[in-house]
Amino acid sequence: MTHSFPSQNLPWSRCRAFSLTETLIVVALVSIVMALIVPSAQSVLQKARAAQCQGNLRQIGAALALYQADNNNSLPKVYDTASGYYWFHQLLGLTPGGQGANYLGSAKVLACPSNPKKATTYLTTPPTVVGFGMYDPIIWTPSSHRSQDEARLPMKILKPSDWPLVMDADKLAIYSLDNPTAEAAGDARYAARHNNRANVLMADGHIEQAAYGEKRWTQSVLNSPAYIGR
Repeated sequence: MTHSFPSQNLPWSRCRAFSLTETLIVVALVSIVMALIVPSAQSVLQKARAAQCQGNLRQIGAALALYQADNNNSLPKVYDTASGYYWFHQLLGLTPGGQGANYLGSAKVLACPSNPKKATTYLTTPPTVVGFGMYDPIIWTPSSHRSQDEARLPMKILKPSDWPLVMDADKLAIYSLDNPTAEAAGDARYAARHNNRANVLMADGHIEQAAYGEKRWTQSVLNSPAYIGR
C-alpha cells in the first residue's frame, strides 16, 4: 500500500527563501560591521608593526653596544667607500678582512615590518632586507668633508639622549637631517612609515619618533660644542 503525506507536514516544507529585501538588509548590516571592524584592525596592525620595528631597533642598539665594547668604544663606520661595506655589515661580522664577530645574530632584525621591499643584495648571502639607516652628521661639518676613517668615538657625544643613531630610512646611510621632508633625498631624511612618524634609536638606547619636517637634528646643532666634544 502506498501512503502519501501532505507536503505541509514535511519539515522542509515550512522553510522559505530569503526575500530580496531581507538579503539586502543582511548585506547592509555585514557592510556596516566590516566598516567598523576593518579600520580598527588596521590600526592594531599598524601599532603592532611599529612595536616590532622598535624591538628591532633595540636589538640593533644592543649590538652597537657590544661592538663598542670590543672596539675601543667606537661605532661602526656608516659606509666604507673602499670596501663598499655599510655599518650593518660590521654588526653582522662581515668585514673587508674576513669574518668578525656577529653582534646581531640574525639579519632579520635589520628589516622594518612596515617596509616590505624585496630583498636586495648588500654584500650578504642570502640577500638582506635593510629598512634602517645610520646617521653620520659629523662627516660633513665643521670641515667640508671629514675622513670616514676618523674614529667615531661616542665618548665625544655630550648629549647621547639627544643624538640619533639608527632610524627608519630608505637609504642605508643618512648624512643630513637639516630638512627631512618626504620629498628630500633618501640620505637626507628618515622614513615616516608608522602613522606618519619614524622610529629613531638614540645614542643612549631609547627610541623616539619624529614626523617629516622636524629640524631638531640638523648638522649645525649636533656638531656644536654643546653636543659633541672636540
